[in-house]
Amino acid sequence: ELAGNLPMGMRQRLALGCALVHRPQVLFLDEPTSGVDPVGRRQFWDILFRLSREEGVAILVTTHYMSEAEHCDRVALMFAGRIVADAPPSDLKRQVEEEAGRVLEVDTDRPVLALDRLSRAGFEGAALFGRRIHLFSKSPEGDLTRIPAILAADGIGVTGVTPLPLSMEDVFVYRIGALEDQARAARGGAP
Repeated sequence: ELAGNLPMGMRQRLALGCALVHRPQVLFLDEPTSGVDPVGRRQFWDILFRLSREEGVAILVTTHYMSEAEHCDRVALMFAGRIVADAPPSDLKRQVEEEAGRVLEVDTDRPVLALDRLSRAGFEGAALFGRRIHLFSKSPEGDLTRIPAILAADGIGVTGVTPLPLSMEDVFVYRIGALEDQARAARGGAP
């Protein structure tokens, strides 16, 4: 069968197989799991881990999946065609926690209104994650009770506020948001 007729996930697997035929010391993979189902994605990463850890292959991967970036030894975040952060995931997370605080997840009955209210209350990096809100808190212990009070004043119900471990997606959203804020300020506040 022609490779072009295969489903995307199978083409990605075929491409990896072709790349490995000559047993490379360095492997460049551009969006290798795009179109691959979750089970196939896990198998793909198992192969990459084995190649890296057992066979010493240096692997450079581009991905939009921040959950995949979590598994890398080093991550370079790009924005507007340039690298804006470059370090191991644990270092990137630590840097963001030092700058912005811990991530809190707010579960509310009206997430869009709650997001607007919390942003006006000064919570940096507040963003929707599904029907929940993730935001940064420099004093999470106090904000666990402060956030429900802020929202209750506007008649917005809160089911819970939970501290979360920082993810690479949180790191990316924070870094890019800060860069966009800087660019907006440089333009005099214009969108």
